Amino acid sequence: MPEEQPDKALTLGLTWRNGDQPARPANQFIVTVGLPTSQGRPDEIYLAFGQVEPPMLTGSPAQMEEQLRTLGSLPVETLGRYVVSRDRLQELIDVLQRTAELYDSARGAVDDASDNAGNRNN
Repeated sequence: MPEEQPDKALTLGLTWRNGDQPARPANQFIVTVGLPTSQGRPDEIYLAFGQVEPPMLTGSPAQMEEQLRTLGSLPVETLGRYVVSRDRLQELIDVLQRTAELYDSARGAVDDASDNAGNRNN
């Protein structure tokens, strides 16, 4: 028989490991909904992060255009693949949205300061 559960939820802190890994730029993303379960609902969301570099093109514009035509496709280096539940996906969406808002707010403050400094110099 399972032991009784605590009366209230316990909160534990998290300690991130391997934080010294280099940050790599990701500019390609794939998100796929998992296959349906026997109840007909998908049970997971698959995320893949990748990075592709632009091709090195040389010559005249016509030569570069021809080089692009012959490439066909560019290889994407897979940086990581992840599987998350719908609830965890929502947590990720919320964190990314808050981060985007903080970034936009900070960038707006810097842009405003730059605009004001430029106006004072004129």
